Amino acid sequence: MSARIEKPGIYDMPEAVYHSDPCLEPSLSNSIARVLLDQSPMHARYAHPRLNLKREPFEVTAAMDFGTALHKLLLGKGAAIVEVKADAYRSAAAKEARDAARESGFVPLLTEAHDRVYECAGAVLEQMKQREDCAEFFAPGRSEAVMIWKKGDIWCRGMVDRLPDDPKAPIFDVKSTGMSANPTEWDRRMVKAYRTQDRFYAQGAKILRGVEPQPMRFIVAEMKAPFAVSVLTPAPTLRSLAEDDVSRAQGMWSNCLKRNEWPGYPHTAHIEAPNWLLREAEEQAMRDDALEYAQ
Repeated sequence: MSARIEKPGIYDMPEAVYHSDPCLEPSLSNSIARVLLDQSPMHARYAHPRLNLKREPFEVTAAMDFGTALHKLLLGKGAAIVEVKADAYRSAAAKEARDAARESGFVPLLTEAHDRVYECAGAVLEQMKQREDCAEFFAPGRSEAVMIWKKGDIWCRGMVDRLPDDPKAPIFDVKSTGMSANPTEWDRRMVKAYRTQDRFYAQGAKILRGVEPQPMRFIVAEMKAPFAVSVLTPAPTLRSLAEDDVSRAQGMWSNCLKRNEWPGYPHTAHIEAPNWLLREAEEQAMRDDALEYAQ
C-alpha cells in the first residue's frame, strides 16, 4: 500500500505502513498527541514520520521482541516468530541470525524467550477466556485494524489491537509487562501514559461506525510466570479529563499544521515552591529559633 489514503475508513495494512503514516496529509496519532501534550509541538514534529524524515531509528530490545511476538500469538496477526538457537546475543552467529530475521520482517527470539512466549500466550488466553470482561475479545472482529478519520480539518489514525464487529463493544488493547500487572501498580501509568488512548480511539470509532463503543479495555499480561492478567478500563472521571486532552491536542495539531510553526517549551515558567519545601523551611526556621533561644 504505497498510495496515500484519501478516504476515511477502517483498513488492513502492515504495521510498517501504518507507522509511516499513509494518510493524505500528516496525521495525528494517539502517540503523537501524547508528545504534544507532555512535551511540545517541536517534539511532536521531530517524532512524526512525515514531518521528520531524518528521525533516528529506535533500538529494538529483546523485551520489545517478546511483546511483539506475544501480540502475534494473542491477536493471530503480525510478523512471524523465529527462534534464534542461543542463550544470549553474545556470539556473532546469534547476532547475525537476529539481524537477518529483523531484516526479513520476522521477530527473533532467543530459545528461552521463544519457549516462554508460547507458554505465556497459552496462559494469558486461558485466563482471558475465563473472564467476562474479555468476552468480546473473542467475538467476531478484526485484529490490528487501522482506523483513519477526519476531525475538522485534520486527519487522525489509530491501529486497534482488537476491534469487535459489534460497534457498541469495547475496543481492546493488549499490553505486556516485565513487571507486575497488578492494577494498583498500573493506575499511575494509565493516567500518565494511556489516558487519551480510549477517548482518541472512541472518537474515531464513532465517526467511522456511527456508534460510540464502550470504554476501552486494556489487557495487561505479565511476561514472566505465572503470566497473570489484569484488565483495566478508564472510569468516567478519567474519560472526562481525557476528552479535554484529545480536543486540546487536535487543536494544537491543526494550528501547527496551518501555520507551519512548531514551538518548543514556553519561554518563561514560574515555578512555585511546593508544600513540602515550604514545610521544610518552616521547620528549619523553628529549629533556628529554638537554637537561638537556647543560647
